[in-house]
Amino acid sequence: MESLKDSSISQVKGIPGLYISDRFAACSRSLLASLNVGYVLSVTRTEDVPKFTEDRIAVKHIDIDDDPTEDILCHLDDACDWIDAALHSSTLASEVDNFDSVWKHPRSGVVVHCTQGISRSSSFIIAYLMRTLTLSYDTALSLARESRSLVTPNPGFERQLRIWEECQYEVYTCEPATASTPYLPPVEKPAYKVWKQQRDDLFCQRTEDVNKIRASTMASMAAQFRKEGKRIVMGTMEWMKREEN
Repeated sequence: MESLKDSSISQVKGIPGLYISDRFAACSRSLLASLNVGYVLSVTRTEDVPKFTEDRIAVKHIDIDDDPTEDILCHLDDACDWIDAALHSSTLASEVDNFDSVWKHPRSGVVVHCTQGISRSSSFIIAYLMRTLTLSYDTALSLARESRSLVTPNPGFERQLRIWEECQYEVYTCEPATASTPYLPPVEKPAYKVWKQQRDDLFCQRTEDVNKIRASTMASMAAQFRKEGKRIVMGTMEWMKREEN
């Protein structure tokens, strides 16, 4: 649907039935129905998640801010699986927030949205294109922008999507189970682990910077207080001398 290209909702080129939108389009029951959308992936804060109680629309929510330090890599695999299942299955009876029963005539279209349809939703759409079509980040970005010119992941999300590419669309690795260890937890791949460490270091640096500013401010206030106190004492002494004379 080329006419949707620069509207509040856009069909993703190369993936029939997949759309990207802002929060307003994602809340429009009539618009979603006209596009046969039955699944909504909300990658935004709770207050922007559509509320569908009686409609044939399943909602999955990933609570993230449009903050470059937000970890989207830990969500991408699950989100891509969910989109894939929705697009290729007539029913999806798990991993949704308001799914109570199997629909008689389910809609198979999927819309991914955030607040403005620019950064967060774009990042998840790009990740899905990368994994599904085996694309590089740059190629997937170009393809997404052919569908929606507003597509612009923030710098932190862009870096994570390049790591997603480096890790071949999976940031965890699983060791094979053995008789003695039937289950081994997933292990973070090196590139993902390095990114998390750098982010933690940044958080620590921010804390140190804030503490330095706080200490400097307190010292300045104390110095000002001492200066003001000295001025008051000197003024009092001068007044006492005048009174004695």
